[in-house]
Amino acid sequence: MLAWGMSFVAARFLLHPETAGQATLSPIVLAAVRFSIASLFFVVPFARALLLRQIARRDLLRMALLGQLTFSLYFWLQYEGVQQTNAGISSILVVGLIPVVTALLAQLSGKERMHLTTLGALLLGFMGVAIIVLQRPLTMTLASGFLLGALCLVGNAFAFAAYSTLSKRWMQRVSPLVMTGGTMISGAAGLVLLSLLDPLRNQWGVVTQLDGIQWMALLFLSVVCSVMAYFAYNSALTKIDASRVAVYIYCEPVVAVLFGVTLLAEPLSWQIIAGGVLIAGSVAMVNLIKKKGDGKHRIFS
Repeated sequence: MLAWGMSFVAARFLLHPETAGQATLSPIVLAAVRFSIASLFFVVPFARALLLRQIARRDLLRMALLGQLTFSLYFWLQYEGVQQTNAGISSILVVGLIPVVTALLAQLSGKERMHLTTLGALLLGFMGVAIIVLQRPLTMTLASGFLLGALCLVGNAFAFAAYSTLSKRWMQRVSPLVMTGGTMISGAAGLVLLSLLDPLRNQWGVVTQLDGIQWMALLFLSVVCSVMAYFAYNSALTKIDASRVAVYIYCEPVVAVLFGVTLLAEPLSWQIIAGGVLIAGSVAMVNLIKKKGDGKHRIFS
């Protein structure tokens, strides 16, 4: 979570550099380069699993789906949002919503029953999102792309919640190492193909223009945030419920905001603090309900 929190700052540094003369990557190219590099670390174990026939055809199809969901769609939406907003706001909107959305998907899938207090927790979380999104005048957000970026980040949270729920279920047959490698290779391929659909905006030649500090940020995203962090996350999913794992993601906004303020000189407004507190409160309510089990007040059965 420490690595993923810093990833918002590293991504912002590559998508919207503050120093004149530094290269600027498009969201899709950044995601494609990041996971193309990270996928190299998983080629050998994934190929070995294929040769030993440890992966069924059904598992390959599931990895392909998860790869497009959590890498192609997820990071395209995330980097669009980071580019239009900033690192701190991005982390709060994405990370703040993931535990709440994960709980909501569990309700919709029929595995859990919706309590009245759960509904209140979900509404509290969305109130926090609204405060953050509407911290600027609406006319300004429409002109600057801030509102579009915020909506991308909300969709981003839904994509990751779906990934956590599905991968938790499907890793009963496949090891975390193979599942991480298969989904990442599939996602990297999808991102590369997606970048080729708009070659004017997604110019791969810009990658060669990155300076030394930007390359350090890119390698940090590829190796630490992708290889190490995703493997650790999938390993945790094999031992802990998806909704409980998602709670730990709340370490990310704190890291992202602190580094965003100190390294990128991003503003820290009262709306960001208030919205983050409301979202954190909603997650605390959801997990308190989960610990108590079935309560008395249910609105769905």
